Amino acid sequence: MKIAIFTDTFLPQVNGVVTATISLAKNLADRGHKIYIICPKFNGTSYFKHKNIQIIRMGSIPAYFYEDFRFTAPVSFKLFNFLKKEKIDIIHFQTQMPLGIQAIILSKLLKIPLIGTFHTNIADPDYLKHIKLNNKYVQNISWIYNRFYYNRCDLITCPSEVTREELLKSGFKEPIKAISNGINLNIFNNSNWKQVKKKYNKKGKILLFVGRIAHEKNIFYLLDCFKLILKKVPNTKLLVVGDGPQMTQLKQKIKDLKVSNNIILTGRIAHEKLIKSSIFKISDLFVTASTTETQGISTLEAQANGLVCVGINKGGIKNLIKDNYNGFLVERNNKKKFADRIIQILTDKNLYKKMRINTLKEIKKHDISKITGIWEKEYTKLIKKYNPINKQSNLL
Repeated sequence: MKIAIFTDTFLPQVNGVVTATISLAKNLADRGHKIYIICPKFNGTSYFKHKNIQIIRMGSIPAYFYEDFRFTAPVSFKLFNFLKKEKIDIIHFQTQMPLGIQAIILSKLLKIPLIGTFHTNIADPDYLKHIKLNNKYVQNISWIYNRFYYNRCDLITCPSEVTREELLKSGFKEPIKAISNGINLNIFNNSNWKQVKKKYNKKGKILLFVGRIAHEKNIFYLLDCFKLILKKVPNTKLLVVGDGPQMTQLKQKIKDLKVSNNIILTGRIAHEKLIKSSIFKISDLFVTASTTETQGISTLEAQANGLVCVGINKGGIKNLIKDNYNGFLVERNNKKKFADRIIQILTDKNLYKKMRINTLKEIKKHDISKITGIWEKEYTKLIKKYNPINKQSNLL
């Protein structure tokens, strides 16, 4: 198959959509499919190369409302001619932004099927805080905006069943299918873990957070909980991996709480470096207070390393953490219980061992090889539907 993937977020950006897009593209390419990734052009664009994958960078300008985001033109006749010449079989967009519009337009012009994956709920109040418009009226407009994109697709996908149910309630049209982002269980290199453990907290416990330092990750909540944890398990460190628009406020919050000696800020770490850093291996527990996840790439990666997770009982996280089985889920407004659950796991070796075994069992459901097979079936089904005779040779 020849598959064009449109995404407004890509390298050198570091986030879940980028990670999920690259993972899917690589695994499809490794099975012999030709993948075209259409994405914005950045200053100092990082190098990316993989067999059967071609990166097509589109001219872009900064979008000042959100760090690192870029606007591209919604239409490109040059791209249309290129995709037509290449005889693309299917278009798949990852973001409801300008390149998403281009994906919709080109699918109609080329008369080929269109898939849209709902990775990010921009109607969520925590996302709208970035533009200081987090009110009910703007939320409703944002849902209309979301439907404008996805209801033009032949198939809508999302990474979790919880998100699928939310989309149905919000007026998205069937068919909608939940397909995990998936995780390659063999990409991690933890060979250097002893040195890394010594560097960060040789004898004490380590809690790990990986994600953008932004409103939607709810990290200030996490800091308040961590302050409570230190009263019971004082020799604990919180390792924060990531950067973002709230980093300055985060540093101030750490000072205000007087927990500077127990929090380590690594800043942004490129994904290829992170998976070989041993950071997951040396951590005792993965913590997330985010309520906006459609699934949670960093949670998947933590679980792939056997890390027990504690999170908020909201969003796609609910499909990854099964309460009291492979971790704990806590209601959003209960900081004391969130802290208590973490303390419980850190101080109960038998509970931790049981949850770790269950974590490694559950994560196998998200093995990228299985997920890639699901995508191949969905792509093939749509391509056959559009052209049941002439396209058969391209599907092999």
